[in-house]
Amino acid sequence: MEKKKKISIIIVSYNSKKKLEKCIESIYKRMGSLCIWEIIIVNNDKNENLFKMKIDFSKVKIINHKKNIGFGAGINLGFKNTKGDFLFILNPDTEIISDNVKDVIREFESNNEIGAIGAGILNSSGEKQEWVAGKEISIYDLLRNNLGISRSKKIWNSFERIECDWVSGTALLVRKEIFEELKGFDEDNFFMYFEDMDLCRRIRALNKKVFLYPQFKVRHSGGGSYNNKKLQKKHYYNSMENYLNSSSNKFSFWIVKFIRFILNK
Repeated sequence: MEKKKKISIIIVSYNSKKKLEKCIESIYKRMGSLCIWEIIIVNNDKNENLFKMKIDFSKVKIINHKKNIGFGAGINLGFKNTKGDFLFILNPDTEIISDNVKDVIREFESNNEIGAIGAGILNSSGEKQEWVAGKEISIYDLLRNNLGISRSKKIWNSFERIECDWVSGTALLVRKEIFEELKGFDEDNFFMYFEDMDLCRRIRALNKKVFLYPQFKVRHSGGGSYNNKKLQKKHYYNSMENYLNSSSNKFSFWIVKFIRFILNK
């Protein structure tokens, strides 16, 4: 009999305790006995005691780091404690709303060229969330995005499995051996934002494919991690610059840097 594959769900929590409880409840409800799974939670918040959550702790391990080291570094820390064949990177402000995670695993098992799969992410109103998957970005794409004619819109609005250049780390499944080979997220260049895009770029550099699988649905309420909007914007633009620079898109990098200087962002 073939050994069942195990999924390690990694969640980084910061200022997210209330939403995290609902997230974990949805995992128990929707994944249940469909497969073998575990939850690894990295607590980046020194002010929150996650051991007081009203949840079933039988499949939950908490790494009480209590220092905000960022999303990528938090996931990397959680990865060191995983035992699964696949990693399911999940935001704490999400809820799994479909019970077909086994279909995602079958996609991996049926095609060894697939390195990562992103879930279909819906907002709190049940509509498809924008910017959860797309094509590689450049200054050309940034301009198109601001004009509302993004090349990626067709991808995130798809109802069927679709190949793409990147998927969001909000709900992202990755082969463990690939994540390990790539040494996880680039925590040196990305504190928050664009680390998922960077990971997908490096996965594609290994000649592996990235897909959005909208049939596996996750609700994302959003918000909670940042109280300081100015700091949030700073992290976003710093990460954008680092991404463009690390992807050797020097022209776009210098254009964005110049615009930031002009606008003082």
